[in-house]
Amino acid sequence: MITVRKFKKEDAGPAAELINQLTPNINQPDKLIRRLEAMAQGADYQYLVAELGGMVVGFGGLAWYPIPSKGFLGWIEELVVDNKVRGQGIGQELMRALLKLAKAQGCQVIKLTASNPVARTLYESFGFQTKLESTLMHKKLT
Repeated sequence: MITVRKFKKEDAGPAAELINQLTPNINQPDKLIRRLEAMAQGADYQYLVAELGGMVVGFGGLAWYPIPSKGFLGWIEELVVDNKVRGQGIGQELMRALLKLAKAQGCQVIKLTASNPVARTLYESFGFQTKLESTLMHKKLT
């Protein structure tokens, strides 16, 4: 049985392992576990974990903030399921919980980025649409 719950400080190690499966682009990887521990509770974000058989096998978060022209905007980040247990509905359960959280926070719009085709299919099944024009830009601050 899949259980989704709030991320706790003691989940930092398993969450770090999942994030390492998600992306090789980790800023200061030696500090990832400490960053995760510090992020166990936030005023404008929340991370969740999915458990299967008592083991953390999924991780994902939602940040929310006001935009004058759009109201509250939610941003889903770091959604990942352990590659050993993918295809068992864990990503769907995490997404359902994140969308429920977004609704509870009053978000009118939810955004995310997805480059993985399998992840895109999951997000599309929840009604996410790909924008034709890609205007997403970013800059690393050091």
